[in-house]
Amino acid sequence: MPDTDEGIATLVAALTSLAPTLIVLEATGNYHHPLLSARLLAALPVAVVNPAQVAAFRDSHLGRHKTDRADVHLLARFGELPQDELRLATPDEPDLARLRALVGYRDDLVAQRTATRNRQHAAEWSAATAVVAWLGTDLVAFAARLTEVEPAMAALLATRPETAALTAQIGVGVLTAVAVLAYLPAEVLGDAKKAAASVGVHPCQHQSGQRATSRLSKQGCPALRRYLYLAALSASRYDPAIAAWHQRLRQRGKAPKSTVCAVARKLLR
Repeated sequence: MPDTDEGIATLVAALTSLAPTLIVLEATGNYHHPLLSARLLAALPVAVVNPAQVAAFRDSHLGRHKTDRADVHLLARFGELPQDELRLATPDEPDLARLRALVGYRDDLVAQRTATRNRQHAAEWSAATAVVAWLGTDLVAFAARLTEVEPAMAALLATRPETAALTAQIGVGVLTAVAVLAYLPAEVLGDAKKAAASVGVHPCQHQSGQRATSRLSKQGCPALRRYLYLAALSASRYDPAIAAWHQRLRQRGKAPKSTVCAVARKLLR
């Protein structure tokens, strides 16, 4: 069936007539969102599953083939797992996907702006006046686009019920709140340990024989971890309670970066 509006409409109509109790949809980057939106609009029960989980499920069952037909049967078997292993998608997930696209686009703009500034600085040393001027024009364009993107993010954030609770914390601004909503999986909300593990701000211990070490896991979304780190720096300076706790960690001999990571974990929890 073609991946077009007509093909999706035909598929949704066929699924609606079957009255399924659960539909398992494997996430495929951004390409599954139109189908997910259509199924949610039709009030069909959909669970979006992580491809890594499906791949691990295939390996655990000694699957030998990776074909479309084999994938269909595999997802059907995966859907037979106990229901607490799966989470039904909610109607607000397309909004969160748009929020994720906006914050990702802004991050790309900021990265391009930084790279352009560096190139302009190098061109100035080379006395390449034409290149300096062109890069200056590019920087103006980046600044103009950022003035469009950031209000769009704030407007979408204002529609979310979680915003007030997120931004009430000193150090957590619009960008950090957007990143939390956009990147934190919905299934870990309300579970502090799972949230910390999802972002990669929890300790990861390695022990073998007499040797034992501990470090930040850094597993999960690096973009969200970066926003939380910046929020932790701000909270450590301007929130009296966080600042006092941060200072106690320093007095116990914790390394500066370790204490900031601990504050980031505390903010997330």
